[in-house]
Amino acid sequence: MTEKQVGLVHCRRYDADEVDAAVERAIELVGGIGAFVRPGQRVLLKPNLLMGAEPAKAVTAHPAVLGAVARLLAAHGCTVVIADSPGAGTRYTEKNLRRAYDTSGFSALEEIPGVSLSTDTASRAVSYPQGRVMKRFSIIEEALAADAVVSVCKAKTHLFTGYTGAVKNLFGIVPGLEKPVFHARFRNPADFAGMLLDLNGCVPPVLHVMDAVVGMEGDGPMSGDPRPIGAILAGADPTAVDVATIRLMGMDPGSIGTVAAAAARGLIRPDFSDVRVVGDDPAAVAVRDFRRPATGQAGMNVSWLNRLVLRFLQRRGTDVRPLPVPDPARCTGCGRCVLTCPAAAMRIEEGKARVDPGACIRCYCCHEMCTFGAIDLKQGAAGRLFSAFFR
Repeated sequence: MTEKQVGLVHCRRYDADEVDAAVERAIELVGGIGAFVRPGQRVLLKPNLLMGAEPAKAVTAHPAVLGAVARLLAAHGCTVVIADSPGAGTRYTEKNLRRAYDTSGFSALEEIPGVSLSTDTASRAVSYPQGRVMKRFSIIEEALAADAVVSVCKAKTHLFTGYTGAVKNLFGIVPGLEKPVFHARFRNPADFAGMLLDLNGCVPPVLHVMDAVVGMEGDGPMSGDPRPIGAILAGADPTAVDVATIRLMGMDPGSIGTVAAAAARGLIRPDFSDVRVVGDDPAAVAVRDFRRPATGQAGMNVSWLNRLVLRFLQRRGTDVRPLPVPDPARCTGCGRCVLTCPAAAMRIEEGKARVDPGACIRCYCCHEMCTFGAIDLKQGAAGRLFSAFFR
């Protein structure tokens, strides 16, 4: 096995037996569970939880996939703890964690011998002097107490980063309401990608399992639409797993910030020739017309001249990105967007959310965390010019 090897197995339904077989085979293709963990270890099984949603919405990793990995680890003699910190709009409390587990279908996994769901909300600061853009992180205690971390991620588009998968899934080990601080500090998607790579270096998972049976297209990671893909992927290298998944979603891996940043750091070859997919044929499950996010952050193939213009426009900051605008007809005035916003650009007036366009940094945390789908994206003049240039 090479570090950049990715196991891919076709899996078109969340039938328990089919998923169990696909997960086990995908991991066997990259060395087997024993290549990543040892009997007796305490393993953090880190799902993509976000904020808790019904499995059919494709917001979270499916409980069938999470359960398949949990059973493999437990059968290998590991003590398995499932833990995550939901998204920035959710207070990191025991009550909210339990609600998110219940809604996502994770609670039933506690019936597996040797598996537990953590409601521990403790965290502490960890120094990471090797970081390129971030040298100190606040990390949930369960991640720091584990002997090994295994990540179970979900194939989704993302309004801010274009795509969210293996590398970005680890952002969940940062306590919930501390996440907006990172969006405020790293307003450019490329800088945010560098922070995510540093986080993966600070607390590196030993194995990544990708739930691409059904992904999310459009305005992910919360408000997109489920889209069948039909695969389970596994690998030790998060960027390699992401490259293989992004290709299944019909996008250019080089257009995704975390992949581009990894190539710039020499963590992966710029042409991705060191990523070797083994197992079933990727072409048989690739989706060519996977719908991109409205922000246009993913899948852009441009010439060298357009890339120069793109870099110039990106230096303008938020000018070319759509503005999130609450719709009064759908807004309930719950205040989740206000709690989430790292720039304090959202407020509640007369029972409805309002945005300050001048203060908004276009991180889309409000859109991501709105459970009512009440926030639309509206393009400004600079963004329309940008779109016309790259049409």
